[in-house]
Amino acid sequence: MHLKIGQVAQLVSLSIKRIREYEKEGLVKPLRGKTSNQRMYGSLEIGRIIQTKKLIHERGLTLAGIKMLLNLAPCWIIFDCKDPKSCPSYKNPHALCFELKEKTSKENTCAGDCKICPVYMTRADKIQPLFPEISEKEKSNLGLT
Repeated sequence: MHLKIGQVAQLVSLSIKRIREYEKEGLVKPLRGKTSNQRMYGSLEIGRIIQTKKLIHERGLTLAGIKMLLNLAPCWIIFDCKDPKSCPSYKNPHALCFELKEKTSKENTCAGDCKICPVYMTRADKIQPLFPEISEKEKSNLGLT
């Protein structure tokens, strides 16, 4: 069963605008109707919307913080994998899971298509160092030179 965006918004107590924002940020990718191009959400997408909402409202994360976690944390932790040791991503933790899936003919243990996975959809985000070295100009401005 698939629901339209208005139905999902009501179900999860979010605005349509907020759900579209989650989509824009690469955290969810609904199916599109073949003739109408309407967004259609299945249980996988609805679950991701609910989890994103929980991360924001219960754990205090921002959308940017969630995206950073998706880029830094191993996929078997993100998706609570039940059998990570049988997955190529577990054996190659510094490789991107979706790239491993393409390079090796082995299936990852995660279910679903990589193209709708938030790890895949946020892959283009450039991760900035969390603690970069202070530049000489910044040191000077702070009176540290």
